[in-house]
Amino acid sequence: MVVMLNLDMILKVTWLVTTVGFAVLLSDYLRLRQQQCTEDTTGRPSNLPDRDHVQQGSSVWCYGDNNTNRTCKFSNLCFSPQYQQFVFFHGEQTVTHGTHNRFQPALVDLSSVPDHNTQYFQYVDLPASALTDFKKVKIYPGTSLIFNRFNPDNLMHVFHDDLLPIYSTLRQITASDFGPFNLNSRLVIMEGWRPGEFIDLYQMFSTEDPIFKQDLLDSGELACFTNAYVGLSKATTWYQYGFKVPQGPKENITVTGMEIRQFTDFVYVRLGIENTGLTETKYIVLFSRRLNRFIVNEVDVTIALAREFDMRVITLSMESHTVPQQIAVIRQASMLIGMHGSFLTLEMFLPPGAVVVELFPYAVNPEHYAPYRTLASLPGMELTYAAWRNTEQQNTITHPDNPWDLGGIAHLDPAEQDAILRSIEVPRHLCCRNPEWLFRIYQDTVVDIPSFLKTVNTAMKDAEANKQGTCGTSTCEEHYEKIYPGQIVDVTCQTVRLSDGHVGLQLSWQPPWNLQYLNAKDTGYEVWIQEQGKASYMPWILPFTSHVFSEGIEAGLDYNVWVRCIVNGTVVGPFADAVQCVLKVHEPQK
Repeated sequence: MVVMLNLDMILKVTWLVTTVGFAVLLSDYLRLRQQQCTEDTTGRPSNLPDRDHVQQGSSVWCYGDNNTNRTCKFSNLCFSPQYQQFVFFHGEQTVTHGTHNRFQPALVDLSSVPDHNTQYFQYVDLPASALTDFKKVKIYPGTSLIFNRFNPDNLMHVFHDDLLPIYSTLRQITASDFGPFNLNSRLVIMEGWRPGEFIDLYQMFSTEDPIFKQDLLDSGELACFTNAYVGLSKATTWYQYGFKVPQGPKENITVTGMEIRQFTDFVYVRLGIENTGLTETKYIVLFSRRLNRFIVNEVDVTIALAREFDMRVITLSMESHTVPQQIAVIRQASMLIGMHGSFLTLEMFLPPGAVVVELFPYAVNPEHYAPYRTLASLPGMELTYAAWRNTEQQNTITHPDNPWDLGGIAHLDPAEQDAILRSIEVPRHLCCRNPEWLFRIYQDTVVDIPSFLKTVNTAMKDAEANKQGTCGTSTCEEHYEKIYPGQIVDVTCQTVRLSDGHVGLQLSWQPPWNLQYLNAKDTGYEVWIQEQGKASYMPWILPFTSHVFSEGIEAGLDYNVWVRCIVNGTVVGPFADAVQCVLKVHEPQK
């Protein structure tokens, strides 16, 4: 009887569970069918933006004074493939902020290269009612970053002008709990060129496929981006290419080695770059050019390096290795050597303490062409840079019959050809078609091995000196960290009588509370003392937190006092709030 009762209970429970499970499945099925039925004809769920959303109008919020430093966020920014122009619809919900002087010369730069007339962004204004004239509208929901690549066939331009700025921009405009930014953002590439051989490097920023201008043109539909950012951050660039003044490091460089190495860590992860498995702990990478600008005696140079430094020399080239393969080798190398060219941008993947040696053909002054020197010298990169220059004309092979863009000069007037051939140094010039510069940079070079090895040896000694914290003969930068001391606290002042009968002002304070977390080898304090009612002040630098001031101090006067902390001589913290000190008149003792 007991057994029958338990079995009956089991059957009832089984029936109940089965019924509830079926109800749950039925509920899920009906919810899915309802969602499918409410989708529009394009297959998008009804809760996604549609053309009615665009009908409310476009909006824009811009911050910055002009196109070179302005950033803009758009809502419902559209692109017309028929007119190949961006369109801004003015409707009931439109907001325009910060678009003053948008035609002087442009609202914003589409590239990180500043104020270049091929990179200007503009849009055409239309009333929202004009949207009815566009029969097909395709909505791109989510976040889109709209920009131009500047020169996607050149590795220096790819990294300097595009990849680093994309990384920096996405970090600013998106957020993620699992990485530096949201990988769901869409890249919209608008310069109109083909994807190119380095397109896989751009694809690492998003799980979405990039959209190219040609894709929008082929669709024939008005493309509207619900949430678009236009242009790229210029914060990570360090070089200007000579469009208005001869090329050189840009003014006010703000990027540091720390930011560069954050980017390279991101690249390792996104491209799946792992260690090469090489057993050597130290080796040299020599970049070999296979199309032009040859090192004629490359084999002899390779053997000389291996013998001189007792290290393996690994040869890389664009023709035999992909960029990820090259990065995998370079990230463990002790030294990177190559003729002046875009490959040297990959020095950013070298480990701290490594050496970069750049070779220059005859008549090309290394001081005038310094993108890779500048990169290596960024604070915090911790690389040692050296340049070797061919000074022997007999060691160069010229190509006067090449096409003009590969250094040929046969198309020039004979007198101009003769002047170029007799010149011993390319003069400073603007970008980008100077015939003497092109003629000289596309020379092939026989490297003078003794002078070359001398340059490399000096660089190796400098690198070792830099590791020990002292500077050799090459550029040596202090490690740079933007960690500042906070405000000093508990400032007190009182009047004291001195032994000579005069009065003094005794100031005391406590160090910033975050000082204990800084690598403070040397700590000082800057003190300003100003008599109230006067514009001038007396500055002092002190190594301690208490001092009696007597010079220029008079009894019965009031003084304003400011104090701030200085770490390691150069890292200056903020002043604490001003303290008012009243010097009391002490009566003479009887």
